[in-house]
Amino acid sequence: MKGQQERGMGKKMTINDVAEALGVSVSTVSRAISGKGRIGEATRRRVLDFIEEIGYHPNGIAKSLAQSRTHNIAIIIPDVKSVVAVPFFYLCMCGVNEVAQARGYDMFVVSTNGKDTSHLERLINENKVDGMILGSTYKKDVFAAFLKEKGLPFVTIGSLDDDEVVQVDHDNEGACRDLTAILLSRRWERIAYMGASKNLLVDESRYRGYLRAHRDIGVEVDESLVFREEITEAGMRSHVDELLEKHVDCIICQDDAVCTLVLDELRMQGAKIPGDMRVASCHNSKVLDNYPISVTSLRFDNTEIGRVACSVLLDLLEGKPVLHKTILDYEVVLKESTK
Repeated sequence: MKGQQERGMGKKMTINDVAEALGVSVSTVSRAISGKGRIGEATRRRVLDFIEEIGYHPNGIAKSLAQSRTHNIAIIIPDVKSVVAVPFFYLCMCGVNEVAQARGYDMFVVSTNGKDTSHLERLINENKVDGMILGSTYKKDVFAAFLKEKGLPFVTIGSLDDDEVVQVDHDNEGACRDLTAILLSRRWERIAYMGASKNLLVDESRYRGYLRAHRDIGVEVDESLVFREEITEAGMRSHVDELLEKHVDCIICQDDAVCTLVLDELRMQGAKIPGDMRVASCHNSKVLDNYPISVTSLRFDNTEIGRVACSVLLDLLEGKPVLHKTILDYEVVLKESTK
C-alpha cells in the first residue's frame, strides 16, 4: 500500500484513480463515498478504508465525483421487429425521455442482440451513463445479472424474481386473471390460451393470471386447450383450426401479435366472431385497429410505465428512497369479439 500512498500524495487523486487501484468500477466508488445506491457492505468498507489509508478525506474526492456525473441514462431494448413490440418500446422510450429531459438528463437507446453485453460494458467502462433502464425481462436475465455485477444503478421495466433489483411493471397477472374471470362468469368454461413464449416473464405472468381465474372458482384447466410453445406461424394456425374443431368458447391470446394470427386464421376458415368463436387479447395495441371487429383486450399505459421507470431511476441516482417494486394499473376493455 506504500506505493499507492506515495502516488496519492504526488498528485490530486481522482475517482478514476481510486477505481483503478481497487479494480472496481467508477460507479462503485461513487456509491461507496456518497452512500447512495446499492452496494455490498464489504465493498463499501474496502473503498472507504482505501481512501482513508492514502490520507485523503472523502470530501476531497466528492468534487471529482460530482464532475464525473454524466447526466446521461440509457434504456436497453431487445433487437425485435414484432408489430407489437416496436410500438411498445417506442411508447416506453417516449415516457423515459419526457421525464429525463424534465430533470436535466439525456437518454441513450441501446439495442441488444441476443445475450451480448459488450455494448453495455463499454458504456459503463467509459463512464458514459449514470444508470440504465432494462426495457424487458427474461427468466434467466443476462443483462440484469451483468448490471448487478458491474454495480451500475438500474431499473427494470418488467418483473424479476430478485429482491435486489428495482422493478416497475404492469399488473399483468392481475389483469389476465380479471379478463379470464369475466369470461368464465359467462359460463364459458372451455377457454383456450394461446401463447408463443415461455421465456419472457410478462408472458409467464399473464398465463399465471389465466390459471388463477380458473382456480379461484374451482374450474380445472383443460391442458389440451393451452398452447405456449414457440412455434411457427403455420403451427399456430394449425392450433386455431384444432380449437375450432373442439368448439371451444373463447381463445385468450398472449398478446396482439398472437391475436392477429388467430383472427387471420379464423377469417381464412370462414369462422364468424363472436358467433363461431370468441377472441380476447392480453394487450391493446393499435395493431388490432386494422380488424373490422373490435377485440376485447387489456389496456396498459405504455408511455406511463416509461415515465415511472425513469422517475424511479433518477430518484435512485439522487439517493432518494424508492420502492423495490412499483405496480401500475390496467383496464379490461370488453368489446364485440366476446359478446
